[in-house]
Amino acid sequence: MKILIIGDSFSADKNGWPSMLGHQVTNISENGIGEFKIFLKAKNTVSFDKIIFNHTSPWRVHTRVHPIHKNNPERSNNDFLLNDVEYHSKINKDMKIVDEYLKKYYDPEYQQEVYNLLLKEMMCIPNSIHITFHDAEDTQQILHNYNHVYKQYPGKINHMSYEGNKLIADSIGILL
Repeated sequence: MKILIIGDSFSADKNGWPSMLGHQVTNISENGIGEFKIFLKAKNTVSFDKIIFNHTSPWRVHTRVHPIHKNNPERSNNDFLLNDVEYHSKINKDMKIVDEYLKKYYDPEYQQEVYNLLLKEMMCIPNSIHITFHDAEDTQQILHNYNHVYKQYPGKINHMSYEGNKLIADSIGILL
């Protein structure tokens, strides 16, 4: 079976659960990308038996250029995550500007609505499986939420230990 995986950092490390699925896997996940970029990657998918969408947080705000990560090849496509912006604003003048902008103009209702629209589009893609590792309250439309595994098995491979990654692979294996 040919499987495509698209998502954020919870699937970006190819040595984690994506490598444990036991099938031919193409993984185009990227650290720190938002739902819009996941959606754009999905538009150009053909010839896969299954597509696994690893959805990110609805609170990841799209940007074309991330001032902190733009020159990091592993994170050059990063979007803004609200708590990261606040943290980095204390040590980076460009992120301070982003933080001030978001504090003044950020619209959570808009952010959630756009996220829901993108999810709705991707969920219509045939032979797709939809998962997330983010807070269940924020991502309640996604049936397969592994936030509890991430919290119970922290580590350095897709934010989890080997055991956590194995649990995810076994769970997804059942869905395939």
